[in-house]
Amino acid sequence: MDDAWATIDALADDTEHGASEIAERAARALPEIPGGELADAIETILRGHPQMAPLWRLASDLLSAGGAASGAELFLRRLSDDGEAVAVLAPILSDEVLTLSYSSTVVEAIRMRQPKRVLCMTSDPGGEGLTMMGAVAAYTDASVIEDDEALKEVPAQAVVIGADAITPASVINKFKTRTLAEAARGKNVPCFVLAGETKFVPDDLPGDDAFESTPLDLFSGFASPMGLITPSEAAAHAASVEMHPALRMLVERILEEPVEDATR
Repeated sequence: MDDAWATIDALADDTEHGASEIAERAARALPEIPGGELADAIETILRGHPQMAPLWRLASDLLSAGGAASGAELFLRRLSDDGEAVAVLAPILSDEVLTLSYSSTVVEAIRMRQPKRVLCMTSDPGGEGLTMMGAVAAYTDASVIEDDEALKEVPAQAVVIGADAITPASVINKFKTRTLAEAARGKNVPCFVLAGETKFVPDDLPGDDAFESTPLDLFSGFASPMGLITPSEAAAHAASVEMHPALRMLVERILEEPVEDATR
């Protein structure tokens, strides 16, 4: 039990890994938590990363299933199916790609497609661009580009980003996502979101100022396990996702709380 709680606390504080990676590790740790403490453990990790849709989807599966183990197994199957999104995007990915922040799913698409060049935005605050460059350097000519230069020039044939969440109205992702999507549209550069099905949720999610919401219609398309879908199709799918009622109440509570300004 102590080891499981230590894992949950570490995952709640994890600032290096993406939403899918943290959710997978949480799905393996949470069934080890005693039943009477499971709700507290779930809330701990959700408060650590309130903007990460896969954690809310995992929590919903855990609370809706007959037991934590069966709920975790169901979620891990969903997460495994999320990999099909990569096969949707990779064949249509351009030779020159610009990306923001770090996404394990985008890394996998680059590994599969191996474009000629990938520019990784510095992605301040946080500076995940260096991590992203290191993750894809074995598959392509990768380099880091300053955020201001990338947003001004959009020097690529396509922009590809991951997502922490997709709601019926917006994509929740790293700060500067909206500016990047707007800049790409202004330069007539297609801007794609690569996201597994577990990134879709029916409600707005809390977050700090390191994250922002970007309207769905600013994106050219969404590469998902359902195929390459339009913004309206993405909105419809997000709205159709069922979330455990206790979690929807938790979302409302967290949204009412003050948030920390992580951009300072």
